[in-house]
Amino acid sequence: AKRHAFRQLGRKEGSMDIQLEIETITPYADICPAEYPPTHAILHDKRDHEVSYYNATYGDFVNRLNYFMDKNYEFPDIMEYTNYRYAVWNPELSVEAKEAETSAWNPSKVNGTTSYVEGNGFIPPRAKDGNVIHIEGNYAAFNSWFPGNFGHFAHDWLPSIALMRHILPDDTKFLLLDNKMSRKFIEFLDRDFNDNRVIWVPYDQVYEIHGKLWVNLPLGVPDPLLGCCSGWDPMRQWIAEKHPYQAPDDEKHVVWYSRGGDDGDTRHGRVMEKDNENATLTIIREKLVQHQKPSTKIVIFNGHDEDGNTLSIEQQFNIFRKAHAFIGPHGSGFGGNYLWLDPFASSCKERTQILEFMPGPENPEIHALYASYYGNIRKWPLDYHNLLYTKKSTYTTTFIDLESLKDALDAMWGTPETLNQAKTTTEDGATATKEEEAPKQEEGEKDTDAATTEEQKSEQEEKEPAAAEKKQSVEGMADLAKKQQQAMEALVAAKQHIDDLLASMTTKS
Repeated sequence: AKRHAFRQLGRKEGSMDIQLEIETITPYADICPAEYPPTHAILHDKRDHEVSYYNATYGDFVNRLNYFMDKNYEFPDIMEYTNYRYAVWNPELSVEAKEAETSAWNPSKVNGTTSYVEGNGFIPPRAKDGNVIHIEGNYAAFNSWFPGNFGHFAHDWLPSIALMRHILPDDTKFLLLDNKMSRKFIEFLDRDFNDNRVIWVPYDQVYEIHGKLWVNLPLGVPDPLLGCCSGWDPMRQWIAEKHPYQAPDDEKHVVWYSRGGDDGDTRHGRVMEKDNENATLTIIREKLVQHQKPSTKIVIFNGHDEDGNTLSIEQQFNIFRKAHAFIGPHGSGFGGNYLWLDPFASSCKERTQILEFMPGPENPEIHALYASYYGNIRKWPLDYHNLLYTKKSTYTTTFIDLESLKDALDAMWGTPETLNQAKTTTEDGATATKEEEAPKQEEGEKDTDAATTEEQKSEQEEKEPAAAEKKQSVEGMADLAKKQQQAMEALVAAKQHIDDLLASMTTKS
């Protein structure tokens, strides 16, 4: 039986009315109503002012994405055209950093003028009339930025492709930009769709469609970042239908994301300091035992196998579908592999948990202030948590506070019983320590008189270091104040950048 249908009337004249039929999964809005709509992750930090500041600033940013321009924005406009041409042009900028350059146009001029699609990601057609392939039938076309990038395909391409697949007739074929990564991705996700419904389009090849052509006309690029939040349900349902495996609790594990691996293959730094990383893994293991998780297994993921070869998409799926928690520093490992986490959550408790480490006001230069994938993938049902890097972290090497890590894991995994048991154990340990120290205290009293003379002798020696320490403390406070001022300036700059980005999207649309 159909569990949910969401309908949105098209905003732009001629755009489709959209109705979702979500049958095999729980709609996102119904999974954890107490945390809907999503605004920010749960930050674990002993400094209350840091938590409050993050909740306010990042929450404001996400809310502006959720309700961008239109309070009811859920989906892009899907526009229908007849007997149009379509092409994706080879970009003038780097393939790794560009906006989409796509054209859809009517080859028949009216009064000497070519009618073409205008909007974000679309440009006027280039003169390629001599290179035209004619195709019959009904087609959908989609293009976006960063083609061939695994993470961007996962959160900037696939949600829109899945939405169009969900709402358009089953005989609709798709025109998608050809590259090796996208082919592998779609082949793994749905081989039948790949073999029978996709035409892989090379750059600069013009197609003339003798039939209907549907295109996605977004408010901005990337569009899946905007609006909230039913638009991702078709993607999650597609994955659930084609890959329905669910691991039993005793076979689930924690995935630890280790940036770089032994081969040092990390272009963007942010590698955790080795001792800090090892201590982090030790604490995770201890907390798995303390909180009586059915499995205490931790899988180390860095994108490669033991021989240094890049893991296939299927291998990555097998790792992440069994994950009950995904932990580690901010990086592309979060941005793509969230797709393979359990899509079947039906309650707050059943959601896969993420604990991501990110820069804060003390060190925004590491990447960007509050750089996290939460904003990108918030429309997938996740119990999302964050930790801040400590102030001694740098662009290349990062640290986290281990006590904050313990607090985060207690909040994620703890139950009243396991938390109370840990408290009792700590109190018993403290009592035993006091009993062991009592005989030593009695013995120490005998030496008090002898020690008094020695203490008086050392008093003068202690005065000079104490003065130096006081001076160092004052200088340290001044240095901290300077860093806080720099962090505030960086935050203001970051917020201005966000405002400029949203304003630019508004202008384009």
